[in-house]
Amino acid sequence: MAKIKIDSAVLEDYQKTAVKWMPTLLDLPIRQANDVLKFMTGITGLRGKMKLGEINADSQFAPFKKTRKGDAAVNISYREIETFLGNVVEEFSPVDYAYLTMGYTDATLGEKIKNASTTALVLFHLAKARGQHIAQAILTGVRNAEGDTTLDLCDGLVTIAKKEITAGNIAESKGNLIKLSDELSMVNACDLLKEEVVFKLNPYLRALPSVLLCAPELVDMYNESYQSTHANLNYNNAYNQPFIEGSNNLLTLVGVPEMAGQKHLILTQKTNMYWATDNKSDESFVDIMRKDHYTLSSAANMFLGAQFRTIDPRRLTIVQLAEKKTTPATPGSGGTGAPDGDSHQGS
Repeated sequence: MAKIKIDSAVLEDYQKTAVKWMPTLLDLPIRQANDVLKFMTGITGLRGKMKLGEINADSQFAPFKKTRKGDAAVNISYREIETFLGNVVEEFSPVDYAYLTMGYTDATLGEKIKNASTTALVLFHLAKARGQHIAQAILTGVRNAEGDTTLDLCDGLVTIAKKEITAGNIAESKGNLIKLSDELSMVNACDLLKEEVVFKLNPYLRALPSVLLCAPELVDMYNESYQSTHANLNYNNAYNQPFIEGSNNLLTLVGVPEMAGQKHLILTQKTNMYWATDNKSDESFVDIMRKDHYTLSSAANMFLGAQFRTIDPRRLTIVQLAEKKTTPATPGSGGTGAPDGDSHQGS
């Protein structure tokens, strides 16, 4: 059982554990965020900035002429990914975790947990809890150097896309933005995604295996809509429909909790969405120190960043959801209605 008082022996035990399990403690937050990161490409060992290059060339044969000549047309476009340094300092009391080993299992840690001490399990528990916030930041983070959360650490992919829309680099006229004409529902989701997304994609993008990152709610809508419109078809033998109809099984609908409430959905390939970190340098570490008689302090550093390799319409499309419809005002109420989902509190 853990000691109530933090003496030198307890402190030394935690410090030695932090050193022994340092690689695991640094990797755990990333591994815990794998429910989102597995759909992307990771860059490890990046501290600072890196250019992601996309090469496009135009070269072709023509009827034979001895005098034929032309200039090579090879264009390389770059997008910059940058990792930002973040840290966490948290105080905890080891006695709160005295019985952590009793019946404790963990899918992320796997076999390692069988030989881990109680002190290691406490540190694993703290490190793993940071993973969900990393997954959220990679998608919806907004860089704020003065912030206090993981969401402030770097711009996520949705934020990057929105900034490109504001700058005019992602637009309907450029072919990499689709604005849905109607709000998605349990009735229309299947037809709407087929007719207004799949059928309107750049033909080169439509030919690539891609994912559409969205909220789980949208997946439910699609499945319900598909069942209601395909109930009598003999090939409709499963409730879950991973591929969007009309995509030739190339466009996978992927619902992740971190996309809940987002107006902009991401349609692209794993090889076009990047996350980056540096958890192996001297600046990435885990440290333990004593705060008082009953409390220890855990500190850790890490770098994090995200970026698209390209926003070319042949590789990426942002799908913008239609605004939620307002509820018509009741005659005589004097109200104008409110968007679905708004809460109302009495005075």
